Amino acid sequence: MTSHHERLDCVKCPSLCCRMAGYVRVGRDDIRRLAKHLNLSVPAFEAKHILEVTKKGEKRIKEGWKTCQFLTPDRLCGVYEARPSDCQGYVCWNQEDTTVYDYAAFLQMSVGKLRDKEKDLKK
Repeated sequence: MTSHHERLDCVKCPSLCCRMAGYVRVGRDDIRRLAKHLNLSVPAFEAKHILEVTKKGEKRIKEGWKTCQFLTPDRLCGVYEARPSDCQGYVCWNQEDTTVYDYAAFLQMSVGKLRDKEKDLKK
């Protein structure tokens, strides 16, 4: 079951999906696409960028709640054009775990709304 929340402005977010939102799996097609984008052979890409291989053989380029290795200092995806399917399909407002969404929504809240919430808490 997934939650459905109001869409957020990704440009206003400090890239929480790339910093917090769990693992990023890569399949064979993702690996080929990323390797080509980075001008690497598939074995060279895997040696350099695969961070974990599960017992089931699933390959990951991002571990748990750690920052993605491809997030640039300006909070953009360094491999956006070739990003993995997991990344292409992820939106924080449609996830069962709302941690990332809740944090991003808080960060995007206007000062006026924050003041209103503060007043409500003091009541």
